[in-house]
Amino acid sequence: MRTNPFGLPESATDRFLREERERAALYRNALGGSAVADAIRQAKTASEMLRGFDFDAPYRGILDTLEQDRKQRESLKHLTSNAWALSVTDTARRIAQQDRSLLDQQRHLASSVLDTVRAFETSKSLVASAIAAASAGETYRRVIAEALPRFTTFSAIAERMLVIDTLTLRASNEERETATAFAARTVIEMQQVAAAIVTAETDEETARLQGSLFDLVLSFFQSLGPNTLPELQRMGLVGFISFILTILGAYALIPQQQTMSPDEKAAFSSLNEKIDRTQAEHNRYHEAAAQSEAALLAQHQRAYLTRAATLRDAPSRSGAVVWKAPQGTEIAVEESKGRWRKILFRDPLSGQLARAWVYATAVTPLAAPLAADGE
Repeated sequence: MRTNPFGLPESATDRFLREERERAALYRNALGGSAVADAIRQAKTASEMLRGFDFDAPYRGILDTLEQDRKQRESLKHLTSNAWALSVTDTARRIAQQDRSLLDQQRHLASSVLDTVRAFETSKSLVASAIAAASAGETYRRVIAEALPRFTTFSAIAERMLVIDTLTLRASNEERETATAFAARTVIEMQQVAAAIVTAETDEETARLQGSLFDLVLSFFQSLGPNTLPELQRMGLVGFISFILTILGAYALIPQQQTMSPDEKAAFSSLNEKIDRTQAEHNRYHEAAAQSEAALLAQHQRAYLTRAATLRDAPSRSGAVVWKAPQGTEIAVEESKGRWRKILFRDPLSGQLARAWVYATAVTPLAAPLAADGE
């Protein structure tokens, strides 16, 4: 299993996107591509074949992952303070300035995601029809319902970043909407549409709202363009890419039916190919970003917190609280100032590196690795 520079496992969403697509491909082949399935189709109508079929089966991984994610994130919403937002934003800017080599990976991933989203937006009526034909509308509402807490978390992050952005603009007396403001408002609107999907009373209303969600996702990536990743990193929303790929991946898993035309089957095949290609691009970027973070952390003394400690935005007890970190949290010490230490840590809400100050008595350096024999 891949780990980030602080030894934390890859996110549940990343793990799902790496493993669930493989299981889904096997499922699609078993249902729609085998000789046995062809023989069944010749003997039965589509309605007979699909009667009693468990449409939740290919989505179990998504549902389990989102439920686990919901439980883990429910207690983290309190982190969205101004001090927390500034610590994430400042660190993201410094990492971007340090490693310009990430720019190409960011552009490739942004282009790949946009291409995938465009394909879904073009095929949204087909997706809606396929969901209705498969009587799988309730399954998709469940997927969105399980994802809603994550939508809400991203919305809370976006709201805080919108406040920071507004305060910055007021301070500079500029009258314009920044990319951050647009992205934040769109994320908030996505959360509202997702909430509406969960409470939709008919499949027709669900299909209409799903189309609205595709439109919002498309406008989000179109407007940010090549700047998608840098902007999301500054906002503490880099995990939003994985999340959107998870949701789109759920829609691409609709089993092919006999009633689909060859063109419709080809369209779904194309959607799955684009999802797979985008996920591969995402993994490449994830690995490049991890290497960049590891290079940054290697410049500083590694340590851990020997007790629960309050992280602040300044080396003073009057500094605003960034996070109340638990005992054992791994950190890197960037700077010392009297009895305070400026540290880098893995923020649990955004999953990104962030900076803060902590009282020195809570910090214990990690021992240096033992040298190999002969060195």
